[in-house]
Amino acid sequence: MATTSGLRLFGVAELENGLADLLPDGTTVVQHRGLGAVVEPANYSKSKLEEAELARYAAVVEETFKHTTILPAPPGTVFESHGTLAHWLELHYFTLTQAMGVVEGNVAARVSIGAGAEVKEADATKSFQALGAEALRLFRGHAAATVVIPVTEDDGKEGVVARATFLIPSEKWEAFQSAVSQEGTRQPALNVQLTGPWPPYDFVRMQFGG
Repeated sequence: MATTSGLRLFGVAELENGLADLLPDGTTVVQHRGLGAVVEPANYSKSKLEEAELARYAAVVEETFKHTTILPAPPGTVFESHGTLAHWLELHYFTLTQAMGVVEGNVAARVSIGAGAEVKEADATKSFQALGAEALRLFRGHAAATVVIPVTEDDGKEGVVARATFLIPSEKWEAFQSAVSQEGTRQPALNVQLTGPWPPYDFVRMQFGG
């Protein structure tokens, strides 16, 4: 299949003075007003993302996140040309700006809650699920927004009973960590795990029509 040179979009960042000098190696910015699309050259073709490409995506998004607010794009997003990307930025500028306002000053926290011991009986599983849901409700009180992640069959086999991602104000990160730790102590039957802070992966939905 023939391919053409396109631009891989990692995310849309809020431009600040000196940001271009802080971008990961190999990336550039396509700018529209105060927003910049963080990109690198890529073949414009349909292909399955390899593990190395996913790792590169995460590295670029997370490095950019250290310096400014970023709206992560879906992994593997490639625009046909600089022109099509510039047009998309212009077309969706106000929507992107609004989304930037929602996540600015916040970080994402991922919480996974599992049963502290192997669970085989259905009634016991339901009890752990209820405890997990109660814990998530408690954590939600610390968050600006919450996305509950459905537990898959594979999760269930590993004892996971609840998952969620929370959008936490940066200045409240330590307080949130403390709340999660305290809940783990209060509910010794649960295995409560927290990772982060992350970019707001689960709180961004980009539109590519138009």
